[in-house]
This record gives sequence, structure tokens and C-alpha cells, in this order.
Amino acid sequence: MTLPQPNLAPLAEQRRRLRVLIVEDYEPDALLLRRHLHRAGYEIEMRRIETRAQMHEALRSGSWDLVIADYTLPGFGARDALALLQASGIDLPFIIVSGTISEETAVSAMRAGAHDYVLKDNLERLVPAIERELADAEARREKLHTAAALKTLETRFSATFNQAAVGMAHISLDGRWILVNQRLRDMLGLTAEELESISFYDLLLPASDRDEDEEIVFEDLLSRRIPSLRVEKCLRHKDGHAVDVQLTISVLQPDPNETESLSLVIEDISARKADARERADLVKRLINSERLASAGRMANTLAHEINNPLEALTNVLYLLQTHPELPLDLQELVNMGARELDRVGHITRTTLSCYRGNAGSGHLVNKLIDEVVQIFASRAEGAQVQIVTDLRPSASGTTFPLSLRQVFANLIGNAIEAMSGTGGTLTIRSRETATCAIVTIADTGPGIAEAHISQIFEPFFTTKGERGTGLGLWVTRGIVVESGGTRTLRSRTDSRHRGTTMRITLPLKS
Repeated sequence: MTLPQPNLAPLAEQRRRLRVLIVEDYEPDALLLRRHLHRAGYEIEMRRIETRAQMHEALRSGSWDLVIADYTLPGFGARDALALLQASGIDLPFIIVSGTISEETAVSAMRAGAHDYVLKDNLERLVPAIERELADAEARREKLHTAAALKTLETRFSATFNQAAVGMAHISLDGRWILVNQRLRDMLGLTAEELESISFYDLLLPASDRDEDEEIVFEDLLSRRIPSLRVEKCLRHKDGHAVDVQLTISVLQPDPNETESLSLVIEDISARKADARERADLVKRLINSERLASAGRMANTLAHEINNPLEALTNVLYLLQTHPELPLDLQELVNMGARELDRVGHITRTTLSCYRGNAGSGHLVNKLIDEVVQIFASRAEGAQVQIVTDLRPSASGTTFPLSLRQVFANLIGNAIEAMSGTGGTLTIRSRETATCAIVTIADTGPGIAEAHISQIFEPFFTTKGERGTGLGLWVTRGIVVESGGTRTLRSRTDSRHRGTTMRITLPLKS
């Protein structure tokens, strides 16, 4: 019984396509190579060439996988074809197949750039040689692709690194600068050469400036117990001016063949620091002015309470002074009492005048609002509240008491607190008519319950529990009344249109 023979030829769809340039003047030899490669499982696309012009045209117009060349052709042999391939810049495996080539000639050809050689009577070596050289060519192409991609990444990194808005650097653990961007050099006013002569530690993080806690934290960073170290410093620019910066230092994760280094990011926070100092100064001035305003109101109350009994005593002494039967020895005592009462009255009037002067007129409404908005900007940001201002310039130039700033501070602070946690929008508008200035402060908070609206301007009434004193809106009402103004309140608590709007109207005075 004869067993069926397996089909050893690969199926067409399993065949590997191979595009081959064959430099051969004898067509039967070219067909022999085709059959040999076909039996090895390749689907062959072959072009046989015999001249330089044909080779040049084939390289220009086609896409090939390898070149197989007979070494000994009259007029155009393997060495000529190899030179033409190399001149084209195309990287293709080049294998010499010849029946008459010495080992010395073959070695010379390979030194010239041929990848391998195979004798025609030993074609069993051809397929392994082709597969090896195809793999090597693919590896070379992959290496070139990787190198090009790496070059692109390096170019992008360099552009980003040098155009960054913050100072950046890589530093060795002993403090040498490895890589520094332009922004860092500009912040310090130093050239690359000047920077290289100064250790990172001496320039930015000297041990003498580190306190015990910072020293411990820095050691934790170097030992990888913490991922990064962030510290604020005041540096000195080369021209002498101070630069407030925030340093962020982390240990770079090295490749196995690289040593550890530090990554440094320096952010110039001078503007932020100046803004914080200005805000703190504004808060301090606001506190001082409100203390004076409170003292003024207290002085006004005391003067009123003192003046009433003073007036009564003055009247009594006047009656005694004009009494016709007052003994002479008592007249001097009565006159002395009258003089002392005048002095007490003068003291109260002087004190009241002093405090009224400190809290008096001289401030534009929009300026007072702007100062309060600056003070509350950080709190609003933390509460996710957007402050929108629409302040129209004053046509009359009328000024108002400084105490009005307390009014705006109370109303704006209450609005931000009402929206804290949920966020929202606080809209502040100012307008001026022919007779009055109008300030509207509107929030998108939860609103005020109707039962509380009639009570919120009363002293010691609060909905904030222990956090509130119940005096803010009471003081607000008093200041508005003292300024001759009025207030209106509108609040809604329904889900579609909720929020509170306070409208302050202040008369314009010539």
C-alpha cells in the first residue's frame, strides 16, 4: 500500500513575498535562483538587470528587498552594482552569487560593502544567508527609526525645557549642574559659565541656611523616604535685587547604567509674595480703620450719653449763678463748677471730632469695593466662588466715609460664606444717578429663610451658631443709616431662582 505524500510546497497565502533585483546576464541562472527561492517558500517578484542604466532605473522606480549579483559579468558586475547601490543611499542586503570567485576576491567584496557571498554549486547556503541579511536589514531600519524618534523627542524636550516659564535643571548629587535651562539663568542673572563655577548647594541650598527640620527632610529626600522637597527661598539676583522663589527638588529615577541625580524646578513667586503682602497690609489697614470707626461710634454714643447730664448740670449751675440771693462764698464755687463742666464738654466734643475725622469722608465707593474684593479674593477662590464686578465710574466724584468699607466687607464675606462648599457667583455692581450712588451685591447661594429676613439686622441674631456674633449686619445697618442711606434685601430659596441680593443706596452730597 502506497501512503499519500504530503504537499511540501507552502500554500500561496503562506508564502513570504520577496522582491529581488538579480544582476545576471544569463537568464537560465536567474530562473534557477527563482526556483530555488520558490521552493524555500517565497513568492518571488524578480527583475533581471544587465546594465548600469537598468540598475539605476530599477532602484529609482521600484521597492526591493535585496540584491543578488553575479560577480563576473562583462561590462557590469557585482562590484559595479554594489557601488551604484551604495551611491543611491538605499540600504538593501547585497549578496554575491558566483560560480567562479576566489575567497580573497569574496573577502575584498565584503570589505567593500557586500553582505555575503554564495557559490552557485552550494545554493543551500543562499536561503539562510538571505534570511539572516533580511533580519539584519530590518534591525538596521528599526535602529534608524528609533534613532530618528529619539532625535525628535530630544528636540521637543530641548525646546520645552529651554522655553519653560519656570527655571529647570538636572544636578548631580554632589551639586554639579548637568543641565540648566535659560529661564533659571535669567532668574539668577548668571551665564552658563558663571553657573558652572558655583555649586548648586552653595547657591540655592547652603547648609548654613538649613534649619534642623529642613536638614532632616533633605536627608529623607536623598534616601528616597519622600518623593520630593518643596521649600521657599529668597535668592539674590546678580544685579542685587531679591527674587522670591519656590524650589521643588526630587531624585531622578536612573537607568541601571546611570548614576542618581536631582531634578530642580524653580518658580518665581515674587508677584505672589508681593500680592500676599499687599493683601495682608490691606487687611491690617481695614482692621485699623474699622477699629477707628467702631471707636468713633462708641465716642458718639458716649458723647451723647455724657452731654445729656452735662446739659442738665450746666442749666442747674446757670440758675445758681443768676440767683440773686446766692452767697458770695458760694458764687466762686458755682463758677468753678461751671468752668469744669465746660472743660468736660470740650473734651467730649474734641474726642468725637477726632474719631469722626478719621472715619470721615474722602473715599470713592468703587475704591472701597475694590479693596474689599482684593481682601476676599483668596477666600472666594477657596470656596469656588467667582467674583464678578461691574463698577461704573463716578460722574460726580462724591466721596464717602471709610466706615462704608465695613459694610461691603460684611456683605461680601457673608455672601462667600453662604456659597462655600457648593460654589457660585458673586456679582457686585455700582451705579450713580443724579441724586445717589447705588451698590448691589448679589449671590447665588441658598438664600435666606423668609422667617429670618425680618431679624437679620437685629443685634446678636445669627444663623451661624457659635461661629457668628450677630453683630455684622447690625453694624452694617447702623453705618448705612449714619451715612443717610437706605438698604433693601431680596432673597429666594427655591431651587430654580435662589440667592440673595442686597441693595445699598447712598445720597450724593455736594
